[in-house]
This record gives sequence, structure tokens and C-alpha cells, in this order.
Amino acid sequence: MRSWILVPTDKSEALGSIAGSGADAIVLDLARSGAPTRKARARIEAANWLRSHREQVLATRRFQRWARIGGMDTADWRADLDAAMEGSPHGIVLSRCRGADDIRQLASVLYEIEDRSGLAANITRIMPELGSTPASALAIGRLADELHPRVSALTWDAVGLAHSFGARRLRGPAGRWSDGFAHVRAQILLVAHARGIGAIEHPFRDARDDEVCTRIAEAARADGFTGMFAIHPSQLPGINAAFAPLESEMSEALKIVSAFSTNPGATMLTVGDRRVDRSDLERARRLLGED
Repeated sequence: MRSWILVPTDKSEALGSIAGSGADAIVLDLARSGAPTRKARARIEAANWLRSHREQVLATRRFQRWARIGGMDTADWRADLDAAMEGSPHGIVLSRCRGADDIRQLASVLYEIEDRSGLAANITRIMPELGSTPASALAIGRLADELHPRVSALTWDAVGLAHSFGARRLRGPAGRWSDGFAHVRAQILLVAHARGIGAIEHPFRDARDDEVCTRIAEAARADGFTGMFAIHPSQLPGINAAFAPLESEMSEALKIVSAFSTNPGATMLTVGDRRVDRSDLERARRLLGED
């Protein structure tokens, strides 16, 4: 899952063409602010799109269908979730996530909806969007010990964090993240890899500069992220290229998966000239698209 694109649900022209964008995951953004009547219409559009593309996902190019909902500290999260779940999405991006308690609450409600709708239990995944405030940023590390099994990836909210403490910039000289943002970003990487799940980079917000977006995607991949958000289809080719596995990486992943298939009960094996464990196996499977 290299490329994730956020799509505004209040813009019918964006919804109409996004299925052929080339994204690995399409995320309908229900968390956007707006007038109540406009948000109500956006929820209807999102539910209709998710339903109508459920079979097409299986019949043509495979992409996952996700929805981003308001944070648990907002009045809109439940209405957003109910609308999204009408279309049985693959997963929910929880904006403004404050930590493990928010994830557990969302997971509990998802279980009730799945049971009521006849869906398989725990089939709906969760991606928490972390670090929107200083308090939530400081809580990220605790997720390494108490992460809910529904969580399949982590992402972060640089813009929300900047607004929360009045930062005037996200990046410093040479494009490096400023200290507070670099700290949050590093925690996302460390916790995700500690738990063997995806780490998805924050989107580049200037849709007019695809070249810079590609460079940022390349840097994110070099740093260990497994994918990145886009806000416009023109950003997707650069993101897909940046996160495409190298031939050497594919070869090593195949060897790791093969070794554990031959020794299914092993916790650690020697593959080539290094020792690998179950976390290496999970990374290899993600690289091969088996996650």
C-alpha cells in the first residue's frame, strides 16, 4: 500500500474520476469542516461511492476503499462513521486521534456495526492520525505496548500540530522538519516498525509542485516509511515510483517468505548473511503485497 489519496467528498467532480487515479488506497475525507447541510450531503455521496465501487474493486484494478472521519473529540465522528460503514470500507482513518483510548472506543463501535451489518468481525481496519496536539504527540510512544489489533498502519498530522502551538513553519533549512515535527515523525516510524505495521507519511500540501512532492516521497521511503498520502492525483506517479520496491528488495523478501514457509514454527532464521525474525517476515509480506 504505497499511495493513499485523500478525496474531498463534497466535490462530485473529484469523486467521479478518482477510481482510475492509480492510488493503492482511496480515502474519502469526511472529516473536512463545512456547513451541516453540506456535510450531510457529503456523507451521502461518500456512502454511495463506497457502495458503488465495492464490486469494481474486485473486478478491475484492485485498490482499497477507506474513509477519514472526525476525531472522537468532535460532534461529527459518529455520523461520519455511520455514513462510511454503509459502504463497508476496508478501513477508517481516525483524524485527531489522542491515543489508545480513542482507538479502543472506535474499535468497539466498529464491532457493533459489523455485527449488525453481517460483516466479519474485525474486518474493518483502523489507521490513527496521530500527533495533532502536543499532548497526543507525547502519547504516541505508549502505542508500542497497547496497540489494538485492528490498527494496520499509523500516520501523523503535521498541519494540526503546527496550528496547536502556533508554529510558523513545518520545515527548516534544507527542507528538514523542525524539531517538534521531526520528533512526532520519528515516533510514528519507530512504533509502526516495532509493531510490524505500515507507516504512512503526511501529505505534501502544495498540489502545484509535483517535483517537490516526489522528492519528499523519496526521502520518506529512504527514512523507512512504507507509503505516503497524496492530495491530488498528479502526485500519485511520483509517490508510486518512490515507494516501488527495488529488485534486490523483492529478491530478499521472497527468500525470507520462503524460509519461513519451510520453517513455519521458527521465530528466527538465517537468510543469506543475516538473521531475520518474524518482524522481517511481516515487512517482506507487505513488500510483496501479501499483507
